[in-house]
Amino acid sequence: MKHDMLRSLSLAFLVAASLGAQETTAPAAPAAAPAAAPAAPAVAPAAELAPEAKALQKEAEKLKAETARIQAELALADAKRAEALAPVNAEAAKLTAEKALRTARLAAEAAAAEEERAKLERTVALETARAAARLTERNNKIRELETEAKQIQLESANAVSRIQVELTRHQKEEEARKVASKATPRYLKEPVVDGTLVISDRRIPFNGPVTDQLAGFVCDRIAFYNNQSSEFPIFIVIDNSPGGSIASGYQIQKAMASSKAPVYVVVKGFAASMAAVIATTAERSYCYPNTILLHHQASSAFNRSNLTVLKEQIAFTQLWYERLATPVAKKMGITLEEFVKQMYQNDSNGDWQAFGDRAKELKWVDFVVERIEETSVLDILPDSTAQAPSPAVPVPARPARGEVGLAEKVDSQGRAYYELPPLQNPFDAYWIYDPRGVYRAR
Repeated sequence: MKHDMLRSLSLAFLVAASLGAQETTAPAAPAAAPAAAPAAPAVAPAAELAPEAKALQKEAEKLKAETARIQAELALADAKRAEALAPVNAEAAKLTAEKALRTARLAAEAAAAEEERAKLERTVALETARAAARLTERNNKIRELETEAKQIQLESANAVSRIQVELTRHQKEEEARKVASKATPRYLKEPVVDGTLVISDRRIPFNGPVTDQLAGFVCDRIAFYNNQSSEFPIFIVIDNSPGGSIASGYQIQKAMASSKAPVYVVVKGFAASMAAVIATTAERSYCYPNTILLHHQASSAFNRSNLTVLKEQIAFTQLWYERLATPVAKKMGITLEEFVKQMYQNDSNGDWQAFGDRAKELKWVDFVVERIEETSVLDILPDSTAQAPSPAVPVPARPARGEVGLAEKVDSQGRAYYELPPLQNPFDAYWIYDPRGVYRAR
């Protein structure tokens, strides 16, 4: 701002000076003529200025003085500013020098880092090449080992195959020795030939207590063999059975009675209670001379705390017994009361047992034979390897040999027993001979 003011004042001064010069030089022109005259010995006094020029001259002098003063102040301000800016300029110079130094260092560090990076890249490239070479070598080794392993596996497989072929040959030879290849089941409408009972493969094994599972198995087999043929007899073969569920036994009886093919019962070892009723009431029954059959009254398996209910259940079991035992007494040619009376005459517990020949006299069985020929047993191979022809209708699964559907258990006193399954029929009861308590209800 001071500079602008100074310029204005200088301009005004110059204008005033120019005007003053014009007024001074204008009247001096006429005096130029006598200039050629010799100079006066003394200087002529200056022409007197006009009042306006004087005023301008004074104003110019003021401006001059003001200009000098302002220039002095500006010079002083410039000196002070230079003095004030000296530390800043020094600091700026210092910072500039530090910046240049830092830039140089960073450049040096960047160059070093770049050199280190290049070195690392060279090292990585070298290690990568070495690793690739090692990997290639290893892969080649693995391929060699795989080739060797395949060769060994092939040789082992060939050796195992040869061994299996040899084992198969030995097994076939062993199986051939266990198969009656020249025999076939014999189907006879009259199965007794020269005192020998001939049983075909239309046989149903009947072992253990009479349960729902055994009844289902026997009934399914009766239906299956009827679908195969209704011409030749079906054999229910009892090895040993103490009897069991009345309702399940009745189911077997009705399946036997409904069969188009005759159903014959063969007792080899022992049949009691419900099993004995099934044998006695069959269309035809066979046994050995020393086979044992046993008849007795039915016993209730219900165990309720209410005596009235227990009495009702006993009465209902008595009705079951009368319905099933009456056909036995009728076949014997006596009444049910006489049948029960003779039970206790022959045994104090009412368990009337008889050998096969005596059972025939009592009409508990129809025929006593000395020999039984099982023509269906054509091999002694396990079931999984037996090569039996597939029937048109799938044969019902054969239950495990032993107590059908029951597993042997041991009580807290170390005594073995079989646990009978719960009776599914609420009006059912167990008709079973069990003097040793081997069978127990849940």
